[in-house]
Amino acid sequence: MLADLSRVQIGDTEGSVLAVTGRYGGFKWTPEPLSPREQWIDKEGYDYEVTRQCDYKFELGVSPFWATFGRVGRLAQALRGARGVVPTRLQPLLGLRDWGIVAELSIRSGRVQSVSAMTLFEGRSEWLGHEWELAEGMPRYGMPARAYAIGAAHLTMANGGGEMITNFLTPRASGEEVDAAHKFNSKCLTSIEGCHGLCDAAPRPLAYLKQHPDAVWNIIPPQCN
Repeated sequence: MLADLSRVQIGDTEGSVLAVTGRYGGFKWTPEPLSPREQWIDKEGYDYEVTRQCDYKFELGVSPFWATFGRVGRLAQALRGARGVVPTRLQPLLGLRDWGIVAELSIRSGRVQSVSAMTLFEGRSEWLGHEWELAEGMPRYGMPARAYAIGAAHLTMANGGGEMITNFLTPRASGEEVDAAHKFNSKCLTSIEGCHGLCDAAPRPLAYLKQHPDAVWNIIPPQCN
């Protein structure tokens, strides 16, 4: 699914992505409209957000354990059943480390306005995550007008907290930047020991950030060897 989403480009027609949304049980929903401009203290912030408003979104996801995503195959049913009877401490030893991917495609005037994907997984001592978003511009007003920006976020979840690396791309990003934004350590999803921190989970964007420190945004990610 992540490979399919990484090939989607801003401006692609809605019809061209329906095969992807259908393959992974995507559903369509309409976001709440912005409050009136006069209610905003930051008028420029409102003007920026208006440009990012979409007509609707497609949400899709993949997980062998989360029951909220689309059709459930026999293997996924068996894995969920196993997690229900295997003690928590033994689940990683049997390849039952919890993980899931959630993605969104925003559509405006019949064309893709943005595409994003977030992967969450159990680490050795906390939850870890990797997220990327491709849009025409940076997702928040006040962010530097860059082709690629990297940040981090704290995860607060019902079954524990953790940290996540975030990647923001525009169509002007170079091949190196696109590659860095999309890549994470997929072995974290099934590793017996589990990944330890963002340096294990997302080495590519953090290596890029070490060479391009001005690409940082928001929370400063960890420094890795």
